[in-house]
Amino acid sequence: MKSIKEYKIGKTKYVLDYNLLMYEYSLFKNMSNDEFLENIIDAIHFACYVSYIKKLDTEQTLSDKGIIHELIHLTKENTKKYQDVTKTRKKFNKLLKVSKKNYNL
Repeated sequence: MKSIKEYKIGKTKYVLDYNLLMYEYSLFKNMSNDEFLENIIDAIHFACYVSYIKKLDTEQTLSDKGIIHELIHLTKENTKKYQDVTKTRKKFNKLLKVSKKNYNL
């Protein structure tokens, strides 16, 4: 399987690079909690993109227990204290695991 795949949304072409996604996933997975929080915006962007290409449903992503929703809570001072970063990261690692065989673009 090729590591780079082109796809279109409307008239715009995009490139999906599996190797880059696997590298980024590995970076996030191996960060300390403090490093992860320092890179939370990049983690949210990664979560949005991987959720899209894996076709995760809104329950898994946007609901009160969805990964993107939980990541957003980690960006806000008034909600960060209620969010367990370790549990959120476990969910991140499980839901957003990258492999070449789980995309349908």
